[in-house]
Amino acid sequence: MNRLALQNLFKRDLDDLLNAVEWELTRLRDPFAHPDPDRRPHEHDTRLIFVDKLLDHLGWRRGAGGNVLEEARLQADTTKFMDYVGVVDISGSPLLLVEAKAWDKPAISARGDGQYASEAALLVVAIQHIRDGKSADTSPVIAEWDSYLRQVSGYVKTIKEQYFHDLPRAVIISGEWMVVFSAPVQTFLRAGRPDDIAIFPRSQFKAQAEHIFELLHRSALTQDAPVPLRPAQLRQFLELSDVEGAFQGVHVHYERTGSKLFARRPRILIYPALFVARKDNAVFTVIDNDTAVELDYRQDNGGVETLSPHLDEIRARGAALIAACGTELGGVLSSAELSAFPGFRRGDLSKAPVGGLTEPDEWLVATGSGMHFLLEEPRVQGCRFHSWAECGADAAMQSAISVRSVTPPAFFVDSQRHHCAHQVVQDRRAERCLIQAIDSRTCCQACVFFERCWTQEERVALPCGR
Repeated sequence: MNRLALQNLFKRDLDDLLNAVEWELTRLRDPFAHPDPDRRPHEHDTRLIFVDKLLDHLGWRRGAGGNVLEEARLQADTTKFMDYVGVVDISGSPLLLVEAKAWDKPAISARGDGQYASEAALLVVAIQHIRDGKSADTSPVIAEWDSYLRQVSGYVKTIKEQYFHDLPRAVIISGEWMVVFSAPVQTFLRAGRPDDIAIFPRSQFKAQAEHIFELLHRSALTQDAPVPLRPAQLRQFLELSDVEGAFQGVHVHYERTGSKLFARRPRILIYPALFVARKDNAVFTVIDNDTAVELDYRQDNGGVETLSPHLDEIRARGAALIAACGTELGGVLSSAELSAFPGFRRGDLSKAPVGGLTEPDEWLVATGSGMHFLLEEPRVQGCRFHSWAECGADAAMQSAISVRSVTPPAFFVDSQRHHCAHQVVQDRRAERCLIQAIDSRTCCQACVFFERCWTQEERVALPCGR
């Protein structure tokens, strides 16, 4: 659907929503309280009958598999929860913050007899008052609005300083009014301008529908791409000059094979992938959809198990993929380092180089300038802790994992160079391992994420090779 059609659909949906809201307000009664024709919805009800549906009509998807985090956790001095945060589908970068208030909360009002050119000008002065470290009781706005502004200011600052994102939009909304900050970082952290604040009373929602659409519709803030893309589709979403970085990686498909009458075994299929990051941190995923490369050892000429043939095939096909993407964009793409990757979205605003897809047992894994999340050989050679018998009192579980298993996920087995049998290592990595769902026993020294998961001090303390 093109932009004009999207805009028209929003105007129609908004009109229907406003009519439904009017009807809802006339029937809103608490069956357990005395009738009160002047009663208005509390915050929870405001969200249910208005804000939730408004976000839906603005192209945002709430719920499982959606692109809106509700009650999103923000770790600052204390844990705070933001009502709604709209995010980029793949990377999870925040795009839109929405704070909902109860229906009858007051509109913007100056404290005392203060006179200002506009409501937006009043908010600019009030925000500067907060930035100057002045107290709430001397704010130029009424107490409730001082509180709202301090709340949003704190969110914008934390997202900027702790999560390294410039939030594109912030909204404070009740059923009777909506305030949109179109440049939140500039407004709350630098020098605010009235032109960057749009204020809409409910009486103007319909007349200002196009303006609201341009400010808040998802299509105005990001461009969602299907996963995966083909190389020839990249140019629909970006030009070569828009590329912030190209990161190699893989798509992992995990299968539990065999009859359900017996112990099922894991089978892991690998597809070369390229993650192209745009300068706004949107990530576009291109996957080589040719035959998957099955993860497994093969024997070399000396009869020794090796991952070399598997890794060589991934390397060759990955190189062909990045070359094809560069050709489609009219230039050459170079592999960027993993440390610069924007990250895949997780449950909150944190990021990781490994991201799950909607279907279970499907992952996207960014490896940066490398081709695979596994190394051909562990960094530490000759480590005896690949073998359960060598671990002594520190051996994991009651016995060695001698065959591949689904529970626990163990693809590499006892004595293989990519297997770890040491319980101390297992305990320390429990909350940090990025590939635990794929193989919980992979030797950390054979994983590309080793230096990301462990600090220098922690690496030195590992028993590997002793």
